[in-house]
Amino acid sequence: METPQHRLRNLELQRQALADFGLYAFRSEDLDKTLRLASERVSVAMGVPLVKVLEHLPDRGAMLFRSGVNWQPGTVGVATIPDAERSPGGFALRSDRPVVSPDIRTEHRFEMPEILVRHGVRSMVNVIIVGPDRPFGVLEVDATEPRNFSPDDVAFLQSYANLLAAAIERLKIHAQLRQSAQEQTVLARELGHRARNLLGLIRALASQTSVTGRSATEFRDAFIGRLRALSVAESAVFETSGEHVDLGTMVRDILAPFDVQGGDRISLEGAPVPLAARQARMFGLALHELATNAVKYGALGQPTGQVRVDWSTHRSATRCDIRVVWHETGGPQVAPPDRQGFGSRLLQEVVANELQGEATLAFNPGGVHYSLTFPCCDQGEISVDS
Repeated sequence: METPQHRLRNLELQRQALADFGLYAFRSEDLDKTLRLASERVSVAMGVPLVKVLEHLPDRGAMLFRSGVNWQPGTVGVATIPDAERSPGGFALRSDRPVVSPDIRTEHRFEMPEILVRHGVRSMVNVIIVGPDRPFGVLEVDATEPRNFSPDDVAFLQSYANLLAAAIERLKIHAQLRQSAQEQTVLARELGHRARNLLGLIRALASQTSVTGRSATEFRDAFIGRLRALSVAESAVFETSGEHVDLGTMVRDILAPFDVQGGDRISLEGAPVPLAARQARMFGLALHELATNAVKYGALGQPTGQVRVDWSTHRSATRCDIRVVWHETGGPQVAPPDRQGFGSRLLQEVVANELQGEATLAFNPGGVHYSLTFPCCDQGEISVDS
């Protein structure tokens, strides 16, 4: 029978264990070390050889030996027991209260897992480690002889489990905050990199948009039009968080202002095709240039003129290419320009070089025909910095 002196000594050991562990749990940044120390301190304070933390894995219908002391090699971090009601841990989870078993030979509420039998377990206490949405698992002490665990023992274990629950949740929140901070850092770098690329492209457009033979208004309109194409592409990139942009969506957004008669003069056909950020910008500039020229000199400047845009992918054993075709009909008779301006160079040289592809621009009498072929964004041949 436990004497008052023995009880006081045990209570002091347990109180000190709680105080020491509470300070450690508040400072620790390592969950596995925290669980290991908890198992060690509980073993000493309770005077039991076997202690374990069972983590509930509901997707697997199991409880993992997440941590523990004095278990055979290959048990902690590997072994599991079912989370069904017929197991000690599963019974505790469903009972939602401490479960005490002073002698497993007289226990009828659940069955003993074989792994506990092999370790000679004769008595146990299970307490719940709570969580914000569901229990994290169970803190269990196992003795190798029958034992009448006192209410003080159970209260100590539950207090310890509550400290563990707070430590687990704190570490979880800290991990989420670190992840969020890392993502914000990456995002800030990405936005800075993207802004530098965009400003460089804007400077290039400003320097290449010719003022020769143009009024200030004409220069402004040409420059702003090209900036709008960039803006549409950049908005699409931003809305997808820097991921792939759909080519068809880009075509529709860029050409929407040019199809002012109800959508029957520009026909589009093609399956979904992903574009990387850099591809989207350059492709958007090319589309804008084609549409602007079609309004000024080609099919979209005539009531009966029409434009057809088709796109497709072509795959072989070694590569994947995207092919886009722009074809005008019903416009005025077309002839090659007397001189090659920035728009022509953009369509034939700049875009093709930037996309590491090939472009052909033909001024056929019946209408302009433009073809652009470049690698798919998942092929790894193109620089897709954003």
